[in-house]
Amino acid sequence: MMPRRQVFAALAAGIAGWPAKVFSAPQPAWRAPGAPEPVAQLAAGGPSGLLAVGVSGSLFALPLDGGAAERLADGIDPATPLAVGHGRIAARRRDGALWVREGGRVGVSGERALAPAAGLLVLPLAVIGVEADGSLHRAVRLEPTGSGAWRRVARSEVGVLPDARPLQADLDGSGDGGHVVMLAGPDAERYRHGVLGDAVEATRLVLLERHGLEVMRELVLDAPHVFEDIAPRRVALGSRDALLSVRSGPQGGQLVLVDADPAARGALRIAARGAALGTVNRWMSPTTDGHHWLAVHTPHIGGVLHLYRQDGERLVARALMDGVSNHRIGSRTLDQSAWQGRRLWMPDASGRHLRVVDAQADWRSVAEHALPGRVVALVAPRATGPVVALIEDGSVVLVGAA
Repeated sequence: MMPRRQVFAALAAGIAGWPAKVFSAPQPAWRAPGAPEPVAQLAAGGPSGLLAVGVSGSLFALPLDGGAAERLADGIDPATPLAVGHGRIAARRRDGALWVREGGRVGVSGERALAPAAGLLVLPLAVIGVEADGSLHRAVRLEPTGSGAWRRVARSEVGVLPDARPLQADLDGSGDGGHVVMLAGPDAERYRHGVLGDAVEATRLVLLERHGLEVMRELVLDAPHVFEDIAPRRVALGSRDALLSVRSGPQGGQLVLVDADPAARGALRIAARGAALGTVNRWMSPTTDGHHWLAVHTPHIGGVLHLYRQDGERLVARALMDGVSNHRIGSRTLDQSAWQGRRLWMPDASGRHLRVVDAQADWRSVAEHALPGRVVALVAPRATGPVVALIEDGSVVLVGAA
């Protein structure tokens, strides 16, 4: 019989075959930048490198290296994610209008129909959003006018998810930046689980032409399957892009790789799929830096981080570690982890510690940081240095900064 001391040592190393943890005791290495009020959401970008929307709807640029926060706007919807790109900051105002800041100039749309909780996408010459159109929700393209105001110039025919997050991807490898990917075909009856804020799930994945928003390619799932997702993730697949998403059905969730079907001009296809979790209403939360494909299986009930690789039409998973979670049930923040180069910052199951998982160390945890509360969002504003954690009480802390 193995001595008790050896048994405990084996258990401490983790489940057999999984990489052992190599970090020491959690270190409370964090400090708080000066947020003037409790914060509802964070985003990388802006004049200081970090943006925050307060619970009152004020938009701030938070300092990363000391100093006072700069107030950029009021009346912003704190429940709708910010979008940053091409020198612009885009947000939904509480009244449903699009608000855009470019340099020192601010423009607002005349239309006030942007859907709450839906995403925005900043393109070089436009912003893509989601409008409520009666009982439907449609993708819209807004462009600036000569006076600086913004107006709608195109709207999709296809109905998209009410909380869809638009993404630009070059699925055909054309080299022009690509077009707009969105989850569509909302259905509230096919798969009633509701871990992502509501029970409405997508039955279609569409590629919309970025100017007129016409459907260029699509994938329609047969019942009873859905995409249990709101924001597909862009990954590199040779010279073109592909997408990671979660397909769910009677056997629960499974990771799928979607790309342009080379045999059908107007079609997308599931190019590879992982094993399903085995039971209905079991979900996984993917995370990727565009090159490495990972997912936390059952993040709400004993989350286990897995690394995936493609083997023909299969996605083969390898378990890395247990006791982690990158999603809170009912939240539209899909992935609470953050990437810095080849390092992944991942909350533990309690949300009160962050593990630093290093790809160069065969995906072992090389450090762990204690937090002053439970994390609800994580942002890496720089390629190195501390990451920024939003705590459930609305406080903001820089983690890894003594």
